[in-house]
Amino acid sequence: VEVLESKKIELPKKLAKRYPAYELYLYGEGSYAEEHKILPLTGIPVLFLPGNAGSYKQVRSIGSIALRKAEDIDFKYHFDFFSVNFNEELVALYGGSLQKQTKFVHECIKTILKLYKGQEFAPKSVAIIGHSMGGLVARALLTLKNFKHDLINLLITQATPHVAPVMPLDRFITDFYTTVNNYWILNARHINLTTLSVAGGFRDYQVRSGLTFLPKLSHHTSALSVVSSAVPKTWVSTDHLSIVWCKQLQLTTVRAFFDLIDADTKQITQNSKKKLSVLNHHFIRHPSKHFEENPAIISELTGI
Repeated sequence: VEVLESKKIELPKKLAKRYPAYELYLYGEGSYAEEHKILPLTGIPVLFLPGNAGSYKQVRSIGSIALRKAEDIDFKYHFDFFSVNFNEELVALYGGSLQKQTKFVHECIKTILKLYKGQEFAPKSVAIIGHSMGGLVARALLTLKNFKHDLINLLITQATPHVAPVMPLDRFITDFYTTVNNYWILNARHINLTTLSVAGGFRDYQVRSGLTFLPKLSHHTSALSVVSSAVPKTWVSTDHLSIVWCKQLQLTTVRAFFDLIDADTKQITQNSKKKLSVLNHHFIRHPSKHFEENPAIISELTGI
């Protein structure tokens, strides 16, 4: 029996004191969890952010699938999945904690990158998967004064209401949305963060698909929005929670992650064009074959 074990990451004392209710974990299972006890780490960091009343343990589905895939290729590459424990706060009902969560995530990213210090292929950035309000918190990172945009190399949001809150119950939540969306609209030219928003579709009664579409701006070409029922090889609608453990969707996400690896840096590619074409391949067009950067034309149709 594989032992599931999430290792709690020790945060700097100052940080732990400032955010006593929050924690950072590293997902692991079996012998892989044992290896994690020895730092520095050697993989590719991915940070999972849970949503309203969400648990840090929701990273388990994608973490486990990514581990199987790494085993298949004899750990030539592997991903380290981190997740934040927001103490299951009800941020969709009370927006007062959203700013605090965003600042904590910024500190977590810096802490994560330090765990790779001294490695030959040490990462300089992390990929983020945000479920529900976790996806909005990830987008809010860019609004922080001292946040360096290149700390995130990819953002995938699952059932995140980007456009507006599902229930605008207080000023905190509406102000937070206004700040985030205005920032992304006004700075669209300078935001080079590849972002994919996946909606649950008709089964998600909590967040209707219309709310999940990223504001499509003429300048911001690095954003994609899809509905899970239209994702190749998934083809099903997910309810608001099952989107984090829908096997077909997590398989698609993990396949995309492995195709995003740059063989030279052994980390996720910095090439925006390649990032978009990989996501496009797996989440939109998928011709039922492996991703090829420059696919060969099989046959040319000549004019009649």
